[in-house]
Amino acid sequence: MVGEVVMDRFRLLERVGSGGMGTVYRAFDERLQRQVAVKEITSSDPARVAREAQAAARLNHPGIVTLYELGSEGDRALLVSELVDGATLAELACCGDLSDREVAEFGADVCEALAHAHERGVIHRDVKPQNVIVRVDDGAGRRAKLMDFGIASLVGSPTLTATGEVVGTLAYMAPEQAAGTGSSEASDVYSLALTLYECWAGTNPVAGDTPAQTARQIGNHLPPLCDYRPDLPAHLAECLDACLDPEPELRPELDELDHHLDASIPRLDARCAVPAQEGREEPVSGERGALLRVGQLAALCAWGIAVMLLAVAAHLPGLALVLGALSVPAILVASWLPWAGIPVLAPLLGAASVGAAYPALAAWRGPLRERAILGALGWCWMLCGAAALGIGSAAGLMDAPPHDWTRSTGDATSGLLAPLFSPEALLGAAIFAGASLALGVILRARHIAVALLGAVLWAAGVDAALRVVGDGALAGVPVVAVAAAAIAVIMEFRRRGARPAVRRAPIPTTPGTAPASFGANAPH
Repeated sequence: MVGEVVMDRFRLLERVGSGGMGTVYRAFDERLQRQVAVKEITSSDPARVAREAQAAARLNHPGIVTLYELGSEGDRALLVSELVDGATLAELACCGDLSDREVAEFGADVCEALAHAHERGVIHRDVKPQNVIVRVDDGAGRRAKLMDFGIASLVGSPTLTATGEVVGTLAYMAPEQAAGTGSSEASDVYSLALTLYECWAGTNPVAGDTPAQTARQIGNHLPPLCDYRPDLPAHLAECLDACLDPEPELRPELDELDHHLDASIPRLDARCAVPAQEGREEPVSGERGALLRVGQLAALCAWGIAVMLLAVAAHLPGLALVLGALSVPAILVASWLPWAGIPVLAPLLGAASVGAAYPALAAWRGPLRERAILGALGWCWMLCGAAALGIGSAAGLMDAPPHDWTRSTGDATSGLLAPLFSPEALLGAAIFAGASLALGVILRARHIAVALLGAVLWAAGVDAALRVVGDGALAGVPVVAVAAAAIAVIMEFRRRGARPAVRRAPIPTTPGTAPASFGANAPH
């Protein structure tokens, strides 16, 4: 195919991807001397091919990829459309090149595009991050375009699918569409809201590991967006939640969603990247949340048995009490159970006089609550380790407990646990918790230079704060906190670099396709 001239004017230059109903080529229009995208349709249903062309031909909007021509070459149907330089929302979010404000701006662009389509009787039926392409910034700012009208429906036209047939992408499909009972403007509202939800939350709560798991989630009430992003404007999160109502008649209209997006733009951050899907954990809800709860229960039971054996069989109830008190909270909040053991490393860092590096470790993963709690627990472990084992410094906040504290719950409580609630000890715990949260925000920066500058300022703040706690011994050498934060930043950007890179220009695309780097991996 490459090198072939089709329809007597379009020379196929390069195969750029496939999806939906066909294969897409970058081509050159020898008559008008411009580059275009040519899609070779693989469907044997001429009515369906005509429907895509008719749906796209009704539309003329800057937020919609433009269809130029429908033709044929032998037994192949061909769609010729606009070539777009840019990357999809899926790519931008994955590579850390998408901010909270841009999600709202691009969402508003898609609202306008859908409004144009709905006014002309066209229902898209496949809105998803892979079908929203953001053109390269040409100096006028980045704008989003909606593509892929390959399964669009025309209001009032005879249906071309059998009763109950499901078309679209399952993980973004409105419940009524998945049930095969029909699509409407409300179906597009649902899919767009879920697309924006995923961008802001870093996860799609409907998408499962298999199509069957995804299908079981469709129609369920989803976790509120504020569970993931309590920092977003409340009215915006509530509007998206309402747009995801399983009942289409209860969803807000498209213009209401557009209004909330526009109103939120000035209040949203334009510097930090949205959470990447690989680095964001789901809240405890749905099937995956149930599995996490089962794992937590199993871990708690196993740990409880171990502590009981330690207390009864080994006659060390004091040690059992301290280990249980410092470990159970970590198990309860850990989104990945092995991560619950991270606070145990704090005494080792304290023994090496690099305790100020611990908040950088706690900031590495997990939602905000988890980072804060693990940060505070690391402080408690560090003080107890220093006081009980003589490793590192307790910053003058705790004295050594009685010699046989391991055999007495009273001595363990008065000698180790009670001092953790002194005002200065609580201040230290708050510093570690706050430092873990703050560095987690810095790691979301879109540019490594900004993140490294933030890491230096973070380290200076941690060092200054620790110097006013107790005798200041836990502050250590300032370069330790700087190095720990810088390593965290470098590791985060290396992790981002391991994902598919954003192709800034040119990315030929056309309705119904996406470059193979992301189209092939779209959710079920």
